[in-house]
Amino acid sequence: MKKLPVTLIFIASVWFTAKAQQAIPELLKEPVTWQFERFGLPPVFAPNIPYKGAEELRFSPGMFKKDSKQYFTYAFVAQLDNTSAISQNDIRNYLLVYFKGLCSSTAKDRKLVVDTSKITVGIEKKRGELNNEIMYNALVNAFGVFTDGAPVQLNMEVKVLMDTQAKRTYLLFIASPYEKTDAVWKELYTIQKNFMLPAR
Repeated sequence: MKKLPVTLIFIASVWFTAKAQQAIPELLKEPVTWQFERFGLPPVFAPNIPYKGAEELRFSPGMFKKDSKQYFTYAFVAQLDNTSAISQNDIRNYLLVYFKGLCSSTAKDRKLVVDTSKITVGIEKKRGELNNEIMYNALVNAFGVFTDGAPVQLNMEVKVLMDTQAKRTYLLFIASPYEKTDAVWKELYTIQKNFMLPAR
């Protein structure tokens, strides 16, 4: 196989960087001080996810710093097109496929060794919610592949919103390895509280 000329590789790199910088938040517009990312579903790292749509993420300033009190603390929302209902088990499977793909792909890129068979997801309905909100607590055992690859346990909450007219389901995830009594959850809960269906 012929190698691409260095010039073409450089042009491609600049193009992809420019595309990423042009991404405009449509779903997760806050907090503006947190790093933003958007990509289509299914993601490249988890092509077996059975949904089409988009995902937007907000990474806390300490997301990628192992010694930070915001380590692996972030929020992301998945827009699932042509989906008018989703079960607790569907969400569990989504997270399982998602994190296995993410950890496998990122570990390979960073030359880390992780055992993705150790990745697990537990999920249960959150009690005491008002206004007929659909909320779940989840516990994800994964790996810190953005740093040293060590195991990490993520406390997570999932908020489900349905847009029946547009036939779309939105899953808002907030996550951190820290206990929910930790100060870092204050901002995560603000994101959760303020997230609404996008205006049409």
